[in-house]
Amino acid sequence: MTWDMIWEAHPDVFITRKWLECPEVKKKEYHLSPVFAYFMGGETTLRVGIIASSSMMREEEFLLAGVLWGNRLSNGAKTVIYFVAPNFSPAFLSGISKIGGCISARAVYWREKLTPSLYLIPEEDQSLQSCYSMGEARLDWKRWGQSLNPVAQQQLRIVNTFFDSLSDRCVRIEIKPQHISFLWGNFEIAEVRRKGKKFELNSKVKWLKHNEQLLKWQKQGWVDASDSLNSEFCTVILKILDYLETLEKEGKLRTQDFLALRLHQGDNVLKTLWGNAWHWPWLPKNRSESSVVELEQWYFFQGKGQLSVICPIFEKAQLKVSQSILLASVLEKSDLLVCAKDAQGNSLVWDGRVHWLTTLDIEEDLRHWYCWLKDVAKFPIWTLPEDWQDKGIYELNCRTLMYRSLMQKGYA
Repeated sequence: MTWDMIWEAHPDVFITRKWLECPEVKKKEYHLSPVFAYFMGGETTLRVGIIASSSMMREEEFLLAGVLWGNRLSNGAKTVIYFVAPNFSPAFLSGISKIGGCISARAVYWREKLTPSLYLIPEEDQSLQSCYSMGEARLDWKRWGQSLNPVAQQQLRIVNTFFDSLSDRCVRIEIKPQHISFLWGNFEIAEVRRKGKKFELNSKVKWLKHNEQLLKWQKQGWVDASDSLNSEFCTVILKILDYLETLEKEGKLRTQDFLALRLHQGDNVLKTLWGNAWHWPWLPKNRSESSVVELEQWYFFQGKGQLSVICPIFEKAQLKVSQSILLASVLEKSDLLVCAKDAQGNSLVWDGRVHWLTTLDIEEDLRHWYCWLKDVAKFPIWTLPEDWQDKGIYELNCRTLMYRSLMQKGYA
């Protein structure tokens, strides 16, 4: 069976017939993913397209490819795109319900061994709510150390005190089920790892490029008889921080590493706009909860009872936007609104917006999506100043408000 034969066998699923497949040469010309099959039909005033996949796919790539195909077919005319695949996640179905403007999207199940093999999902079912589990709650220091012996618990408190004292040097802590990481921006500088009823403490410098320096700064930490961390370990940690801070001052950090440091600090205009940094409180229970891992890469702030969600986009902009739409659907269908609390235990309210944070040179790629979304206000675009790496994030411009103003005046 070919896709053409399947379309012909199910004339009632689609709003048009007589499909033409997009040839390989055109896929390359239109910069369409070669992984999927593309078909076109319809009339001048109503364009219709199909994007099909015979296997499970990365849904953000599937969504992006379908929207780009719809945009290619549309040329300003009303266009309907059918996504055909063996299965869809609830987030994907919710995500395509956000597609609007001149493009509307429908989902169709393909069941190879059944007759009929195509099943159109009703539009009202695409946005049905079904709760996502966000995994398991992240442990605090006390609960993480409960399984340790009493001596190790006391030693863990000493480790905690040492790294807490480095918070003014931008050191932060991530607690996972089997280990605790100490980080400066994106760089892991030390780790506590559970070993039965005890734990091991080591510096972490795998990100270093020079082997000689790497070996020199690999040190194990322990609590001595005076209830202090051994001086060799403490000295190495301070030297690592000196080194990273020097890279920052000399402008030698990668863009994403420099930004991560600034966002985790959450100072200046970030604090004015969105409040204090809020730490993602969930961990995935298993590998199938990949969305929890991906959401952990975003940044969250809380202020005046509101939770703000920030998605940085600095590379692969179109794909990152597609992914953010699906992850926004996960958040909408999660228990985020129930579980989000501030440090005092007060409930936080999320307004449903995901703020896209980017630079002026990437902004245009993000704004393309505004032609394809029903509600652009849910995805405001914020641009950093051109000299932000030299002077810090001293201002942010909301390009969405500017763009909507131009739209209302008929200039965009």
